[in-house]
Formats: sequence, C-alpha cells, structure tokens
Amino acid sequence: MSSRAVSPAPPRYRPQTIWDARHAFFDEGTAPVGLVDDAVLRSWRRCSENGQEVGEPVEFQPVDRTGVARLLQTHRELLDAARPELADLAGSVADAGYAVLLTDRHGHALAVDGAIAQRSAPLRLAFRAGVDLSESAIGTNAMAVAIREAQPIRVLGAEHFYTETQIFHCSAAPVFDPQGEVIGAVDVSRDMPGMVDSTLWLAARCAQRIERRLFRRRQAYVHVEIDAGSGTCTEAAGSGAWLAFGESGELVAANRAARSLMGLPPQALQVNFDSLFVERFGAWVSALRRSAQGAPLRLQDGVRLRAVALDGTAVAPPARVAVAARPATADAARPVFGDARLAREFDRALRALRAGLPLLVTGETGTGKEVTARALHAAGPRATGPFVALNCAAVPGELLAGELFGHVEGAFTGSRRSGAIGKVEAAHGGTLFLDEIGDMPLPLQVALLRVLDGKEVVRLGCNQPRPVDVSVVCATHRHLQQMVAQGVFREDLMYRLCGHTLHLLPLREREDFDAAVDALLQRFGAHAGRVGPALRARLRALPWHGNLRQLAHAVQRALALAEPDAELSIEDFGVDSGPIADAPRSAGLLEAITEQTIAAALQRAGGNVTLAARQLGIGRATLYRRLKRRPD
Repeated sequence: MSSRAVSPAPPRYRPQTIWDARHAFFDEGTAPVGLVDDAVLRSWRRCSENGQEVGEPVEFQPVDRTGVARLLQTHRELLDAARPELADLAGSVADAGYAVLLTDRHGHALAVDGAIAQRSAPLRLAFRAGVDLSESAIGTNAMAVAIREAQPIRVLGAEHFYTETQIFHCSAAPVFDPQGEVIGAVDVSRDMPGMVDSTLWLAARCAQRIERRLFRRRQAYVHVEIDAGSGTCTEAAGSGAWLAFGESGELVAANRAARSLMGLPPQALQVNFDSLFVERFGAWVSALRRSAQGAPLRLQDGVRLRAVALDGTAVAPPARVAVAARPATADAARPVFGDARLAREFDRALRALRAGLPLLVTGETGTGKEVTARALHAAGPRATGPFVALNCAAVPGELLAGELFGHVEGAFTGSRRSGAIGKVEAAHGGTLFLDEIGDMPLPLQVALLRVLDGKEVVRLGCNQPRPVDVSVVCATHRHLQQMVAQGVFREDLMYRLCGHTLHLLPLREREDFDAAVDALLQRFGAHAGRVGPALRARLRALPWHGNLRQLAHAVQRALALAEPDAELSIEDFGVDSGPIADAPRSAGLLEAITEQTIAAALQRAGGNVTLAARQLGIGRATLYRRLKRRPD
C-alpha cells in the first residue's frame, strides 16, 4: 500500500478539537494549524473563497434521468472494474452500519453499496447515482477532498463545511487511472460518530484494487509490478508500482507509484524500455517468462529493481487480444438457464464443439451471443487456451484484414513497428470468436475460408504461412442463407462455419424472464422485492427488441433513478410500456435454419444420409426421422 499515503494513522475523533478549529477559522479568522488536517483546512478556505456560507441549506439534487444514464455510460469502464471491489468492501463494513460509494473525478456519485437502507434520510439522499457531491455543491467532504488532494483522507463530523452535513463521518481514497491521473474516489461513510480507523485503510485498499483491475485491462504485451527491494510484490506488501509495455518495448502505461519511483513526469509515454533500463527488452521478457519470481531490472542510473508479472501473468497475448480465464470446473462455466429449451440447446452445442465442429450462434441483437460463446469455450476441451474475439462489424473493412491475419512491419501505412499478430494466430490452441460474421466483406470471406481449410495464416506483407489450430465459433443476427441468395455472403464459407447452429431465443420468448430480472437486480445490489408482481407482468409484456442487453440497461437505469429501497415503477425503467406489436417468433426461424443446415449437409454428402449425419454430429436414425417429417 506504499503507493498511497495512508499512514500515519489519523487521530481519533475529537469533537471539541474540531469545534475549536471551527471557532478559530470561521469566527476569529485565524488558521487553526494542528487542530484539523491541513487538507481539511485548505478545503474550508476554498469553500469560503467561493462564497459558501456554513449555515446554508444543502440539497442533494441528482441530475436528470437522462443525465444519470449518460453519466453511467460515460464511466462504464470504471464501474465495471469497481463493482466487485465495492461489493467486497461493503461486505466488510455493512454490518457496522457503513455505506460505500464510488464517485467520478468531478464528485458525481456513480455506485452505492453497503448499509444504505438503515441510514438516515440525508445519507440516503446523498448516496444516489448522479448526485453532485463536489466541494462546490456540498462543501468539505471526504470524497471531494480526496480527489482534490489526491490522497486518502478522513472528514469527521464538524470537519464538514456545512452544518447540515456534520452528521456524516467519512473516509475516502482517490482512484487513479493507469497513467496516474485521478478519475474518482471510493468513500466509506456513516451518519454516527465512532468511525473505526481501519475504514481509511479499507477505502484505500479498495481503490488500489480498482486501479489494478483498470491497469490489467490496459491493452499491452506485458504488465509488471516493480519490487523496490522487499523481495515480494504481493497485493498486501507490493510496491503498487505498475508498468505496461507494448510488443516493441514502448511504455504503454505507468501508474502514479511507478512514475514516482522512476522520476517520470505525468503523461510521459514517449518512452521506451531501453531508455529506462540497462537490460534489453526481448531478453528481459524471456527471463520474465521463465521465472515465477520475476526478472531483475536496473535503471540507467544503476538502481537495481525486480519486476514480477502483475497478477501472475508473465506476458499477455499481444495488443487487443482478449483471453478468457479458465473456470475451476467445466460445470462452473456452464451458464444457468431457467429456460429448459436453452439449456438443452447449449448442451447440444457443447457436444458439437467437443466433436470438433465449428459453431454458428444466431439470435437477435442483445441475446448474449458472445457471453454464450465464452461459456462454450470455458466448458469445452480448449478451456486452457485463449478465447480471442473479433467483432467484424466494429472494424472498418480496410483494417479488418490486418486485425484478423496480422501484418509485418511496413505492410501498409500506419502499420505497427515490428508488425503485429492477428486474431487468428493469437487464438492458436484456443477458440476464435467472430461476432457479426455476416458483416465481413466478401474479399475477406475468401481469405478466411482459405485459413480455415488450410489451417495456416499468412500475415499481410509476408509470404511465409504460419500453422494455426483454432476452434471457430461465429455469431450473427443476420440470416446467412438469405445473404447467400443475395450474393453478399459466400455459400462455401457458410457451410464451413455452420457445423452446428445454436439459436438463442429472444427475451420475449424465454421462460425465465423473472429469473433474468432477479439476476440483474442482484448484480446491481438490489433485492428482488423491488420489482413487484404487477410491474413484472408489465415488463414481460414488452417486446424487448434489445433483449438481455436492453433489460440490463433498463434495470440499471431504474435503480439509479428511483428513491433508495423504493419499489420500482414502469416509469423508472424508461421503456415503452405499450403492447407487443406482432413480435416475430423464433420457432419458425429455428426450424428454417435447421432445414437449411440439413440440406447443406446432404448436398455436401451427395445425398448420403450416413455421411451427412456424421457431418451434423447426430445419429443416422435421428436424421432419417427428421427427413420423414418433411412435407412431400
């Protein structure tokens, strides 16, 4: 925890001392040095200079509903990294009556956890998403001071600037981004005195864990923690100084502690490994790979250090490659479906994957195609290998080939120095997930087909093929058969990708709508009782064209905008409450896709039912029964 100043321990709460300081500052106009923390005193000065009066009423006004939704969307990356850590922190302090809060760098509340329902009305009003908790809005408070001073701080009782907020007792720590800039704060508060000293340490630890998550998500070739001499870099004893380098040794990220350790100015990223250290980057990375104890480093001025892989991963796959961690067991990776049909289809798809068949996952937008693909990978035979995802619709056509196949140095204008590995090659030994495969341009479809058939890839600008062994899972919301008929998707590639098709039902047709709502409520820290039976019935009747993704956003929005612990209403969800208008059913689509797949298999097999059944991964008798059900 040496990356942030948490010690020495703050003094115990001494109300009379604080009141003496207030009297000196507000009544006599003198500086009460030594009676309150200097950071608190500086905050009092800022508030006074801004024309704020201690007796003014304080209103905890959230931004408008649209503003809350926009705020949460803007800080989604921070929220995703923070939620598990906030939940862990809340589990430590909730029984003692503490509430937990995350703010952005401007002091706007983003997420709340812990003992909220049992707290006073002012605290419940303050701890709502969107509320402005900055100094300019509510005066001196721990979150605002921690952000402004870039250090952990306690603000107890009468240390708060305004009279109305003096019931609060708060400990807060700033959250820094991978470049060492403050992006938010973690706060632990309650509305009664007797705050335990450890709350400041807990807030600082939570902030550092969030920072670690954010740092590990920074795309880089290698993430390391610098050991300045203790011999170990654990979460409890480590330096908290983190560095991330690209494939060529360029500095991608350096957090606040690392910059302080090495004397790097803020935002200095035009730095290379070789300019910082005596070692050569390539040889040093090889040494890091070989040793669980890390690899030595020596700064150019001769100072000796040691670096260990951050979170135990020596070298991550190259930039922009997402790798899924293997679950403890295959069963742990299997998603829990409340819909029996989906559970059966998932098991069938898993059997097909284990048999080596390529999978096509179909379904409307927001049905969870990538989540399902990740679950199939984690429960499948390649769970120890990488899961590499590429959204074919998210990358411009002219750049997609480089993303997919990689390139050598100088292959095209703007190509990376020393080249770059492609998604296909990065997925070697694991699973390649191609989302929105229907949006892939025709020329690339030809190249992909050659890769899949030849099991080798050639980087752009190179003639040397590289062998690859990947399991392929594709996904689309489009009808590939129709696209083939329209001439915009290759028929041979469609057959190559459709070894087995898993169709995900839209939300309006699933049998587990209530279970999905309850799971989302739990994810966002709310209890199932906040959505009553009448509201559930109204929600079930909606079309949900955005499916699970739309429902998740709607639940998150409702919880952010509603009063704490109040039962939610349809207005909180911000969705059209009208009836479904001729919503398409999936049964017909699934039947059509099945028929298309069977017809394609029979065509490839020249009418041989036994061979076609083997290609489909089903028994010959099953295929015969299916054919007999066809209309004449």
